[in-house]
Amino acid sequence: MIEERLTGGNITEVVVRVGDTVRRSPGPEFAVRVLEHLEAVGYPYAPRHLGTDERGRDVLTFVPGHTTDHPSQRAEGAYALAGTMLRRLHDVTTGHPLAGDRECVVHGDAGPYNTIVHDGLPVAFVDWDGCRPGDRIDDLGYLAWTWCVLASGTVPVADQAAHLRELRAGYGEVDPDDLVAAMVRQQTRLADLEQATLDNPAFGQARRDHARRAVEWAVASRDLVLRHENLFRA
Repeated sequence: MIEERLTGGNITEVVVRVGDTVRRSPGPEFAVRVLEHLEAVGYPYAPRHLGTDERGRDVLTFVPGHTTDHPSQRAEGAYALAGTMLRRLHDVTTGHPLAGDRECVVHGDAGPYNTIVHDGLPVAFVDWDGCRPGDRIDDLGYLAWTWCVLASGTVPVADQAAHLRELRAGYGEVDPDDLVAAMVRQQTRLADLEQATLDNPAFGQARRDHARRAVEWAVASRDLVLRHENLFRA
């Protein structure tokens, strides 16, 4: 059995491909239940959970493609499709017992680093460990931030705002003020969370280095959005 190590997400565990499957250390039971529900309702934008292997690892279907970190790697319509994918997740989990007393089940980390793209278009969200009951606008705010906002590089802010407009259109009618506020709220949440990790000596150096980069990324992204708030709201 040949194992090929997979990379691309913000993960520390080893994830390997074996034929047409992906093997990884067991994820949360809740995530397994969510994936089973998504398969049952025909949601096409997630891998299928196939059980466990002889080593106790989760077995998932392999989704061909790659992740992206720049608009140049995405085709026309990619942002709208990402918004549609998230909207369908929220719709098929609204009112389900998995959502508890919240609006729906949220992915929780649907950034481009956890989205498989094929021919420039997103085809599946992966790494469902963070899925949980939550609110639509917060999940959408995180998706919008991580897909559309680039504080470093050469992507004009006007282009970033255009990507946000396309993503919002793909998701469906959302108040622009609410969406921008949700982006800032998610940036602040992540910055605070990772700062606490950075300040905690109980974590290893590698994890704290990741936390430092995450804080810098979140703060820089928030500063850019706040500087150009009117443009993003428009």
